[in-house]
Amino acid sequence: MKSTDVIHNFMNCLNQLKVYDVSPTFETNMPGFHNHPSLGIVQNHRNFCHHGYYAQTLIISEHTGSHVDAPVHCHGERATIDQLPVDCLIGPYKKYDLVSFAPEAGKPVELEIIKEIEERDEFSLQAGDIVLIDFGWDKYYRPDCSGIEREWWGKNEPGLTSEVCKYFREAGIKAIGADTPGVDICMLDGKILSAPGHVEYFLPNNILIMEGFSRMSQAPAMGIFMALPLKIKNGSGSPIRPILLA
Repeated sequence: MKSTDVIHNFMNCLNQLKVYDVSPTFETNMPGFHNHPSLGIVQNHRNFCHHGYYAQTLIISEHTGSHVDAPVHCHGERATIDQLPVDCLIGPYKKYDLVSFAPEAGKPVELEIIKEIEERDEFSLQAGDIVLIDFGWDKYYRPDCSGIEREWWGKNEPGLTSEVCKYFREAGIKAIGADTPGVDICMLDGKILSAPGHVEYFLPNNILIMEGFSRMSQAPAMGIFMALPLKIKNGSGSPIRPILLA
């Protein structure tokens, strides 16, 4: 088959899939992990009146909004974001919808619930899968609020137990993402109670962590995940625009 035919067939298949955008809007002082710098946007840095064109300037952390953590983020001798393959965040996804289980901040999700979801939604993990955890946590993501209400999302999350993180690692997943500020991190009022994926099971094993997703409830349990990190020299991570195709 000619390469043009392959491309044509691929585009036909792609056009039959629905695209779900699961990223938040990047805006000044958007909620984030409470220890990270806030995003700042100089809205009128270049304007038509004075410069003849319009452009904004962003002051941004590598860990702003929907983003990916490179292994070096928590482990100094590991890979930086520019050393990772360009397709490191492309692959089949399996989504764990935890909303009906009403997860709570400071109480990590147990392996029993993860397996119950697999049975309920009729899927199992395969090597190379990208795991998505829908905690339903985006309901607490409130960029339009101020003070404690705006900051709460970045200081509180359920996280995952060590058993869950170990289970995902042993399944051979390539990445994991969630609608919380830390995926596996169990945190209450800004105090980290546990972080087994960051510390032991994910980043040390080159399983990438993605955080800050939104509106995953709109997408089905299985499909294709696509996102590209920026090629930041010696980067500890990168903002991304994650999409789901199903």
